Amino acid sequence: MRITLVIGSLNGGGAERTCVNLANAWVERGFEVTLLTISQRSRPPAYSVDPRVKRHDIGKPRMPTAVELNEDSIAPVIRGLQRLGCLSLSKEMGVIAMLRHAILASAPDVVVPIIDMTNVRVLAAMLGTNVPVIACEQTDSARITLGPWQDARRALYRGAHAVVAPHPTIADWFTRQGARAYAIPNPLHGPPMAQTGNPYNGQRRRLVTLSRLSHEKRPQLLIRAFATIAGDFPEWDLEIHGDGPLHSYLMRRISELAPGRIKLQPFVDAPYDILNGADLFVSTSWVEGFGNAIWEALACGVPVVAMDAGASVRALVRHRIDGLIVHSESGSALTRALSLLMGDDAARKALAARAREVINRFPIESALEKWDALLRDVTANSGNVA
Repeated sequence: MRITLVIGSLNGGGAERTCVNLANAWVERGFEVTLLTISQRSRPPAYSVDPRVKRHDIGKPRMPTAVELNEDSIAPVIRGLQRLGCLSLSKEMGVIAMLRHAILASAPDVVVPIIDMTNVRVLAAMLGTNVPVIACEQTDSARITLGPWQDARRALYRGAHAVVAPHPTIADWFTRQGARAYAIPNPLHGPPMAQTGNPYNGQRRRLVTLSRLSHEKRPQLLIRAFATIAGDFPEWDLEIHGDGPLHSYLMRRISELAPGRIKLQPFVDAPYDILNGADLFVSTSWVEGFGNAIWEALACGVPVVAMDAGASVRALVRHRIDGLIVHSESGSALTRALSLLMGDDAARKALAARAREVINRFPIESALEKWDALLRDVTANSGNVA
């Protein structure tokens, strides 16, 4: 089977990690895999890609070539968009044309785009080709809107051969929108068995988060909450690992509120090197599709304090079993939850004892088997969807 994965880039992030994990797993299973990026250009990928995976980047931003953007190629796309009432996507025709040319050049049996806007562009690009497309969502689409792309996504998803979401409630939302939706958790690898124990020999306690530094992750809320209680817990430090548009702002806030107690560290592609030995993990995101970093923390035996970001987070973190769910949106509620666990070694130890069960609750092989079944079904019945 020839599979072409499409994603915007291979920079650090949960969707990118999921994409690479799928590509590596599928090529290991004997599939012929092409990983197509839109704007990676010459940057190295954040995660290790199996050398057997073919990689190609369309090089956005640039103008499409005459070979990519020609009347014979785009006419079916225009007709399809007109039929679906999505002609507003015509302004994306340059990227759509480049994607259509690159995808067809890979001669796929099935195309798997990842992340909402990439899904929309690829579904538009494949109009009139009879190439099956499985759109892979990575966020809780019931909690976040695509703005002017919302109606186009709804119309195009109805024509997708399948839409994969990381949690049943998200899949159900797409089903109500008219899509053929399936729930498959993200395929994540657990930590190496040899990676056990606390490598930090000092007496400092570590509160850790791995997160993109962007508004939906709310790192500023975490900084304020920790700064409020830092004086009460002088043995604790907060580590924030990640990159993003809020980096400079967060550096200023840290210097104002808790200098020396909060460490803002760059993104790394080895989360278990950071999580190993952490005393507590925290997530302040208000929207998650699956919650890769939460899964990885639990897999390391690290208890989690997570603000409620939807059903997927509530499924990962079992309240008072392996972590705490903060149901309020307030910073004071987060502060109380952090204080409760930072001040109680026995409570943290009890939660940590159950945390690693997440590996068996959401095993990678189960996710890959569900993907295998869906790929077989879609390619066997690809002629049934217009």
